[in-house]
Amino acid sequence: MCLPNFIETKDIPISEPLIGYRTWRNQIKGNPLILISENQNYIWSKLEGPHEVKEIDSGIYAYNNNYYNYNNYNNYYNYYNYNNYYYNYNNYYISGIILQYGRTAIHRDGQRSEYARMKTLFLIKESDTEGSEESIIWIKEFNKRINDLALVYECDTITWQDFKESTK
Repeated sequence: MCLPNFIETKDIPISEPLIGYRTWRNQIKGNPLILISENQNYIWSKLEGPHEVKEIDSGIYAYNNNYYNYNNYNNYYNYYNYNNYYYNYNNYYISGIILQYGRTAIHRDGQRSEYARMKTLFLIKESDTEGSEESIIWIKEFNKRINDLALVYECDTITWQDFKESTK
């Protein structure tokens, strides 16, 4: 993915990583314990890198503001209509936070880095859920899948709703 509006390239120390927000695909009928880049068939590992970083089309991208990656969430959360965002016929879409460091191309809306590791994956808050029994079961299954992925990728989880509340 190419982020527009390149600003500069910096060396970011591992001790002071940048926070990035992104989404991965997780195959419904494939291996439930892998995350794949949203826009290409790239399987993520626990620690990503090194990746070459140039001004465009390189490195590990992420947005620097959760709004860009999740601007549609509020519309879906209003009525808990998760089906529109969280999956299509082949994939679940799982969002979260990564820590980025090393050689990093800074853009207005995000960054592309040499190294990254997952920090947090987002769950759906079950206690706020309203809807059919089928919807509630689906949310429980979705959250179980995310918790299983968090074990594999050695990262934390938080509900999207609690995350949004913590950023106010």
